[in-house]
Amino acid sequence: MVTLETIPLFQHLSAEELQALRRIAQERHFKVGQDIFCEGAAGDGVYFVKDGLVEISAGAGGRRIFSRIGPGEIFGEMAVIDHRPRSANASAAQATTVFFLPRAEMLEFIQGSPAASFALLQQINRRLREFNQLHLREVIEAERIAAMGNFARSIAHDLKNPLGIIGLTAEIYANP
Repeated sequence: MVTLETIPLFQHLSAEELQALRRIAQERHFKVGQDIFCEGAAGDGVYFVKDGLVEISAGAGGRRIFSRIGPGEIFGEMAVIDHRPRSANASAAQATTVFFLPRAEMLEFIQGSPAASFALLQQINRRLREFNQLHLREVIEAERIAAMGNFARSIAHDLKNPLGIIGLTAEIYANP
């Protein structure tokens, strides 16, 4: 089980900073399948997994999971920083306990802690790289599927033309 001190984002904080963090952190518990937040909701705070597993997903109707967040990891930070609605859903993939830091307190905390600010920046950068790699793989796969479709259409067209010519020739010879 993770404690605030063992979360990578907070490992380099001073004793005073950790004490301030303990005062604002709230423990929240979620059952398997329970939504933690939904796409479009207000970014009211940031979450750190204490124990369990969280799935990050998006998409109307059938959700598409694009990330799994485990103990010690952060999620929900984007909406807190840019003060925009949540861009994805977060739900408990198993019984999960999180540390929740309300938006205003989290912003005040990182503004007063250069170490926490830099660690958060590194975390966001890592997530952005992961998302870019996933997106590039999907684009390449989509292009590959499109190329195969074009190739199949070309083969069907090429097969149809000779058969059409043979049929037309047969008709001409049959009706002199």
